Amino acid sequence: MSAEGPSQPAPVPSAWASVDFERPLATVRALLFDVDLAVRGRIHRGVRLQWLPLSPSGERRLRQQTHVLDRMQDEEVVIEEGPDGTWVKRFVEGPNAGASFVGTFEPDGDALTRVRLAAFVGSRGFAQGLGKLSPLGLEKSMKRLLGEYKRALEGYEPGRARGAVLAVATRWAGARASMKALEAAKRRSLMGTLLETAWSVAALDDEVDTAERDAMKAVVGALWDTRFDDAMEEWMVRAAVAAIGKQGVEARCEALGARLKALGIAELGIAIAVLVAEVSHGLAPAELLALRHLAAAAGVAEGDLAALVRRTDEELSGGEDPSRVSMFV
Repeated sequence: MSAEGPSQPAPVPSAWASVDFERPLATVRALLFDVDLAVRGRIHRGVRLQWLPLSPSGERRLRQQTHVLDRMQDEEVVIEEGPDGTWVKRFVEGPNAGASFVGTFEPDGDALTRVRLAAFVGSRGFAQGLGKLSPLGLEKSMKRLLGEYKRALEGYEPGRARGAVLAVATRWAGARASMKALEAAKRRSLMGTLLETAWSVAALDDEVDTAERDAMKAVVGALWDTRFDDAMEEWMVRAAVAAIGKQGVEARCEALGARLKALGIAELGIAIAVLVAEVSHGLAPAELLALRHLAAAAGVAEGDLAALVRRTDEELSGGEDPSRVSMFV
C-alpha cells in the first residue's frame, strides 16, 4: 500500500452506445462541441436547451427541458471537453445530478469516425420523464442522442451562426424601408452608427467570433442589400476593440446609446446588438451589462430591453421558450 492510501477503482459505465459518422474526426469533434448548434438548432427531439448566465465559478451551464408525453423534466447540464479530448455532458442540477455521459472519438481512416458514449450514473439510476431507464433503455437513449448529432451533419459548417438570424431580421422591414428613403449622407450616418454599436457589443471580450461575424453579415444584407469585404470587417472589429479600450465599456456604450437616441434609431440599434450578442453562446453577463448601459443612454426602458432579449432568444431557437426565465432578476 502506498503512503497515499489505496487507489480508488475506476468508475464502471452503466451503459454504452456507439455510432459511426461518415466524416473526418475533426468535423465530428467540432459538431459535438458546437453547443450553439444544439441550443439554436434544436437537433434533439423533445429537448429544449437554453444558455444560462455564467456562474460565479466561471462555469457555463445550460437549462435542459425534456418533454415526455405530458411531462417535462427540468435540469441543468454542462457540455465540456474532458481528459484526453473526451466529450463530456455533466448533469449538475435536477433528478440526474451527478451523472455524466462521456464520449470518445475513434478515427477509421480519413473519412469515418466512431463515437463511443458511456453513461456514468449513481445508484439511483437515470431518470427521463416517466421514470428510471433500464441499462437497455439508457443505451437506446444515448444511441438516439448520437443519431440526432449524425443527422445534424447534413450541411454542417463549424463555427457558423446558429439560429434563425434572418427570421429575426424580418421584423426590421419597416426600418429598412425608412432608411432606403433617406438621402445618401443621412443613410450612411445611420448605418455607421448601427454597425459601430453592434460591433462594440460583440467585441467586449477583445475578439469577435465567427458566429458574430456571420450575424453581422446577415444584418447588413437584410437591412441594406449589401455586404462588406473581409478587409472592411477586420477594420471595423479593430476599431471597435480600440474604442472600448480607450473609453471603457460603460462610457463607450453610453456614448453610442446617446447617438442612437439622437438619430431616432434607439430600438433598432439595441435590437441588432442583442441579436449579435445572443447568436453566439447566448448573452454573457458582460454583454448584458453593456446592453443595459446602452439602453439606458438610448432611452429604452429596462423592461423593454428584457422583453427584446427574451423575444430574440425565442426567435433564434425557432419557438417560444417554455421556461420564460429572465436574466434580469
